[in-house]
Amino acid sequence: MATIVKNPAGTWKAVIRKTGWPTNAKTFRTKRDAEDWSRRTEDEMVRGVYIQRSGSERLTLEKALERYLAEVTPSKKPTTQRAEASKAKQLIEHLGKYSLAALSAEVIANYRDTRLSADFGERDRAFR
Repeated sequence: MATIVKNPAGTWKAVIRKTGWPTNAKTFRTKRDAEDWSRRTEDEMVRGVYIQRSGSERLTLEKALERYLAEVTPSKKPTTQRAEASKAKQLIEHLGKYSLAALSAEVIANYRDTRLSADFGERDRAFR
């Protein structure tokens, strides 16, 4: 069962503590939203299909790629470093503001279709 508490700021915080699962908390503007989320989340936990998304909801593709370029890419060959930086730049330009949780097959397919369309100039096509 979830605990739902009103914060001094007027928001509602739902906290779920369930055996076998890490404690999960989320803040909402309305009590109804907190109740709905906690009921849905607990149901997913019981059915064994719950996936913790909080980290991927806060992390954007831009931040993830910047971290990759800073931590992983430097250990690669210079030509690979340049290629990865170039590809990351294009992805950041078009998809960087999406959270990792919001990146769906549909969003990526739309990006692909846009890249393949004639609307892109020759310079942009070189980055495919």
